[in-house]
Amino acid sequence: MRLALLTSVLLSTSIMPASARDLDAKFLIERKGKVIGYHEVRVEPTSDGMRVETDIEMKVKFGPIPVFRYRHDSTEIWRNDEVVSIVARTNNNGDKEFINAKRSGEKLMIEGSAYEGPAPVDAAPSSYWNKDMLSASALISTQNGEIIDITVYDKGETEAPHSQTAEHYFLNGTVGLNIWYDGEKWVGSNFTVDGEELTYVLVDDEQDYASLEEFLN
Repeated sequence: MRLALLTSVLLSTSIMPASARDLDAKFLIERKGKVIGYHEVRVEPTSDGMRVETDIEMKVKFGPIPVFRYRHDSTEIWRNDEVVSIVARTNNNGDKEFINAKRSGEKLMIEGSAYEGPAPVDAAPSSYWNKDMLSASALISTQNGEIIDITVYDKGETEAPHSQTAEHYFLNGTVGLNIWYDGEKWVGSNFTVDGEELTYVLVDDEQDYASLEEFLN
């Protein structure tokens, strides 16, 4: 399952999100109406910027037997209106992928399993936690460092996967991604990858989230 755009709210590498408050998000990931995993984003303010942690885990079973597993962990550090580093590790069903990105002067230099070199000036990390991603012309895959050209379409207000109305955008890139925001907060996504439709449903029930963690263990 190719998940370069999944990994993991996007940001321009030279634009700071307006505020870190209320940007944390937890999603259940659904496939064919069944929960197969979660995606969690934690945004922590620092003295001169912010730290963003993203965790994703998925497991697809055939009966009791897991046939697909995915695990992604990433950290973004922002300082003085710039992303200064991205470190991520991904286990994509046994395939190990990574990105180490660090700012050097005016450039964000990427060392990844799919790309090495400077990031485009207006590229954004593909972590989906900030609405400012919509002004980017390209994404930096936080799975493997790939640079992905995108086009963004405003779809107006529609019903998001958690059944509440929110601002809906469509990102055309490696995969077609529907994404919803309530103000600045990411509240849902839907996309098809390798013929599989995945839906992100915002978590508002901690009991459901605890049951999910038990399923993944």
